[in-house]
Amino acid sequence: MRTFNSDRPKITLKKIKKSVFERFLSIISILLFIGSVVFLIVMWSKLPVQVPAHFGITGEITRHGSKWELVILLIVGAGLYLLMHVLEKYPHLHNYPIEITESNAEEAYRISRSLTVYIKNIILLLFALVMINSMIIALGWGEGIGFVLIPLVFLGTGLPIIRALVKLMKLNS
Repeated sequence: MRTFNSDRPKITLKKIKKSVFERFLSIISILLFIGSVVFLIVMWSKLPVQVPAHFGITGEITRHGSKWELVILLIVGAGLYLLMHVLEKYPHLHNYPIEITESNAEEAYRISRSLTVYIKNIILLLFALVMINSMIIALGWGEGIGFVLIPLVFLGTGLPIIRALVKLMKLNS
């Protein structure tokens, strides 16, 4: 990987518009996260003192914790989202596996910004799902989503990263 180069071209993001899919994913993830926050607020008094706090690779509960850990989960999820939201606005600061030049900068920045938008929203969705999953189990409404969550994490984050790396490497050839 190439290290950061301060001589990289700086392109205003107004030139690099978000795709319809990026905007759609942002709306869906924000709405689901807000929905999970509303669900937490509405169900707070009904939640037991201890809720599922950690899940093993097969989805089994490996630890219970205070229901306040759901609030911490909410804060961490929102914090990561905001941090990545700021990061997506500065693609010239991202790390790239290729040299960024005037000729490939706009496309490389678009790919990297798109990946950042995607990962940011997947993280928000996953935090919302984990929070909802823990509450559903704690309330005795079901067994949660179990083993589905771990593959979802790996596929939801891993595939877009691989796809972006392949696209970036093609820019170099």
